Amino acid sequence: MRRTVLVPWMVPLPASRWLAGGLVGGMLAAVLLAGCAAGPGSDAGCGTGAGARTGDAGYAEVLAWSAPTADYAWYPKTVTSALPSVTYTGASGDAHASELAAVGRFTSWEEGEREYPTVSTIDLTFEVDEVVDALGDLSMLEGGTVMVHVGVNACADVGRVADELLGLGDVVLFLNHVGPEPWPPPEWINVFGGAFLGDVHDDGAVTWPVADAIAANNPADAHPEADAATLADLRTAATEDRTVDLTAG
Repeated sequence: MRRTVLVPWMVPLPASRWLAGGLVGGMLAAVLLAGCAAGPGSDAGCGTGAGARTGDAGYAEVLAWSAPTADYAWYPKTVTSALPSVTYTGASGDAHASELAAVGRFTSWEEGEREYPTVSTIDLTFEVDEVVDALGDLSMLEGGTVMVHVGVNACADVGRVADELLGLGDVVLFLNHVGPEPWPPPEWINVFGGAFLGDVHDDGAVTWPVADAIAANNPADAHPEADAATLADLRTAATEDRTVDLTAG
């Protein structure tokens, strides 16, 4: 079975902290937002300025603010380079941007426990239709459900963000698992603050609204080039094992 080799300096900070320290550490790292770090208990509050803008924002903008460039030791330059079949190699070993790329839909949600005043958690039930790519055999997830934890700034309207995610219908998620065994893991986090979330349309086309929101609102932040315009593109890319040498250039 192919399994992840997770090296702390190479894995994105949110993912590495979720995996090494569980839910609490990762949630903080995943939502250090550029432009709205104020929580409801802060002096700035959420009623004015950046806090108010966060409260009015839709899901794509809220997730887009969660992944400024400085939060990551490295970042996949394209959507397909975040697939589990792509290996990143460096001085400290090998790593992958994600462990699972899956197609499905969010079917329900509840607000998770708030561990920090600036962070809200949305716990979403995700129904898996197709495993596009994975580290190891995760085909047993197809037809079942997993929990996906999404961290958002505490100023965001959690209910509206969650309802918008449920309203998307079919989506592609790039995920890393949370916590220790059992295997297959029942809990996951969307990698890189949600930047790799694809909206799947009826004709098989895929758009990348969070990546688009990063490009539009935070152009200096890292965001993936959308080189997969369809599910067929993703499936084809997943069959090609690739290696990216982080020490080159």
